[in-house]
Amino acid sequence: MRPINGMIPFPKILCLGLLTSVGFLGCEKAKQIKVYTIPTEPAPPASWGFASPSGPEKARFTITDTNGTASVSMTVLQGDGGGLLENVNRWRGQLGLEKLEEKALADVANPVKGLSKEARMIDITGISQRTQIESRLVGVIVTSKELTWFYKLMGSPLVVEEAKEGFLDYLPQWR
Repeated sequence: MRPINGMIPFPKILCLGLLTSVGFLGCEKAKQIKVYTIPTEPAPPASWGFASPSGPEKARFTITDTNGTASVSMTVLQGDGGGLLENVNRWRGQLGLEKLEEKALADVANPVKGLSKEARMIDITGISQRTQIESRLVGVIVTSKELTWFYKLMGSPLVVEEAKEGFLDYLPQWR
């Protein structure tokens, strides 16, 4: 039907008005998009090469130089992971050393700067039971309410000596 006298019928005006209103509503200031950044693991020392973790390890690295090789690993277990004494004795056994009694543990398990007050470090040298080569192990055990972190630097005594400071500096950042 054609409007009389060139007038636009009311329903068309209403529709046009609604469309215009919706258009203006669409021009409302857009809400800002929030961007979240997930923190990444800090980069390890430059001399560490990435390696494939084995077993329950969360991460593993290797260090190779003219004095030999060493490996760096981190393992996270639920609970106390077997306890400090049992793990220290397990590490000692890996180097052919005798087990310690509870009373001797305080003499060899030292606090670690930059970590929680429960963190303990051992530094031992012996003959690797796997390779039959003299090896040094610097191990750090950090306990919390639900989890225990095990950090281990093990290998050629000279390589471990050279890497020890970087290893200990990296631990507070490595989770």
